[in-house]
Amino acid sequence: MNEVIRKMAESLRAGATMLSDNCPVCNSPLFRLKSKTYCVKCDSSSALTPAPVFSPLASSQVNDLKVMVPRITSTVLNRLKKLEVEVDKTPDPVRLAQLSELMLTLLKILEVLERLGKS
Repeated sequence: MNEVIRKMAESLRAGATMLSDNCPVCNSPLFRLKSKTYCVKCDSSSALTPAPVFSPLASSQVNDLKVMVPRITSTVLNRLKKLEVEVDKTPDPVRLAQLSELMLTLLKILEVLERLGKS
C-alpha cells in the first residue's frame, strides 16, 4: 500500500477528519485532529494554522508599518532571486513543487506590500 494512503488511513482511524481543503505545499488532502490541521504527505502543519485575527492598528503602528514596507519588500525580492537560482538547479519534481509554492507565497506577499505602500 502506498505510504501516504497508509498514513491517511491511520489518521482516520485515530479520529482525524479529512478536510475538503488541500495542502498549499503538496496539494494533498488536509486532515484535522482536535485543533491541529496537517498534511500526511509532506507533514506540513506550520503553514496551515489559521491566520490570527488582528485588531485595527493605531496610527503610530500604521506609520511604523509604512516605514517597514520598503525593507520587507527588498527582503522578499532578494529571497525570490535566490529561489529562482535554486529552481533553475533543482531536478527533483517534489522539491521543485515546494519551491514553486514558496515563490507563489512570496509573490502574494509582494502584492500585499504593494497595497500597503499605496495606502
